[in-house]
Amino acid sequence: MLIHYARLRRIDGLVQRLTPGATPAPAPAGNPAPAGATAPGAAPAPTPAGVPKPAPAPPAAAAASSPKPATAPPAAAASGAAPRPVPPSAPAIPVESAQKPGVADTTPPAKLSKPWSGALRVADIFYETPNVKTFRLRELGGGPIPFTFVPGQFLIFSAEVDGKRIRRSYTIASSPTQRDYVELTVKREDQGAESRYLHDNVAIGDHLEVSGPAGVFTFTGTEADSIVLISGGVGITPMMGITRYLTDRAFPGDIFFLYGASTPQNVIFREELEYLRKRHANLHVAITVDRADETPWTGAVGRISKEFIAHTVPEIARRRVHVCGPPAMMEAVKSALADLGVPKAKIKTESFGAAIGAVPAAHAAAATAPAPSALAVTSAPSDATLAPSPDVAAAPPSATIALADAATPATPLAAAAAAPSAQAEVQFRKSSKTGPLAPDQPVLEAAEAIGVAIDFSCRVGICGICVVPLLNGSVTMEVEEGLRPEDKARGIILACQAKSAGNLVVDA
Repeated sequence: MLIHYARLRRIDGLVQRLTPGATPAPAPAGNPAPAGATAPGAAPAPTPAGVPKPAPAPPAAAAASSPKPATAPPAAAASGAAPRPVPPSAPAIPVESAQKPGVADTTPPAKLSKPWSGALRVADIFYETPNVKTFRLRELGGGPIPFTFVPGQFLIFSAEVDGKRIRRSYTIASSPTQRDYVELTVKREDQGAESRYLHDNVAIGDHLEVSGPAGVFTFTGTEADSIVLISGGVGITPMMGITRYLTDRAFPGDIFFLYGASTPQNVIFREELEYLRKRHANLHVAITVDRADETPWTGAVGRISKEFIAHTVPEIARRRVHVCGPPAMMEAVKSALADLGVPKAKIKTESFGAAIGAVPAAHAAAATAPAPSALAVTSAPSDATLAPSPDVAAAPPSATIALADAATPATPLAAAAAAPSAQAEVQFRKSSKTGPLAPDQPVLEAAEAIGVAIDFSCRVGICGICVVPLLNGSVTMEVEEGLRPEDKARGIILACQAKSAGNLVVDA
């Protein structure tokens, strides 16, 4: 009874969020149905060679029935969490009242505010799948959230657990147009201290410490005339934030939303995606699952492949593409995109790996990361220039950036960096501390070992929180997606990624 009531309450809230006082219009003519949704009485379209094959259609009675909502674990009632309901169950709105693609509304565009830090109240918790929850956060006093953000950015959650400070970046899944709240969608990871804490301990009414927003994995609709969003698992969260924003703003270009999940039960935001697809003719949704098991499923089965992408997205080589998901999935997708002729400059990526706890993470990204780039600095980076970014596949394994400033003479450490010593050291100028630096040790870990505080979050080179200026020395970085071109030009490094066999001086 509690879950049924919560579902009804959530239906009303979601319908109001999307269209106050309204409901979904019929799907516009010509809008391609997403994988996993077949029109009643229609035969499935033939599947091209190489595209994941649909699972056998269920009996008519089963196909006509709505899929069961995710079963909430016993803790759901205690925490107040409930399954997210099916949006299309609300009354239908007149076709003429639905916004037409290409007709802009008056919703203000997303803007980025200064970083903010403080507590937000957990106003609601929803089950998206059996192991994925969405936490809706509001300002403590009930007003608008105290910061603005751009779709695709994240917040950094922190808490004290068993005497240790844990930190984790979670992408904002809600749209920047929703000023009364932000939503974080979190998968429970058995090895993730942060996600376990959120799933097992946080209840409605609790306060969460967050900071941000941060991140450069963003899209507002001004960067390109169309967008391809490819995600797997919980990597769907930034794509959902972007899609919600673009549909709120009546973005006129095509939005291609490709998503892979392990099973139909693990498709996150399935009902809302179908709801949005019916309202927006320019939103094309294609979903595939690794296996269908015994669940009624008429969509594609298999991994996201080159054929699946080509079948879903016409002229993909000219489009901007965002990819987010587990590292292995991302590598496969990037390889497929390369085969399809998509230039590397048009691809943006964000990796969703295992959660990072209080203990520094192993260098799991090294197995799939591209060849590390090299940064060489001989003095303070005040007037730096950036060499052209090489193509990793065709260029030598490292790019070099040389910086010079006659007003600041090179220190002895700069000369030492050119010839690796048996025991390299890193000098932290602001902290007036120096410590040992092993060849395979990131600067961040060397800093932590001697008590030098450097802000961090993801520890895998994505979030860009741990940036510090490199004053002297030479480093390599396996992942540098958290850096902008202008950061590299100024000699900024990611402390979680920067390694060196020689001496370094950093401004921390």
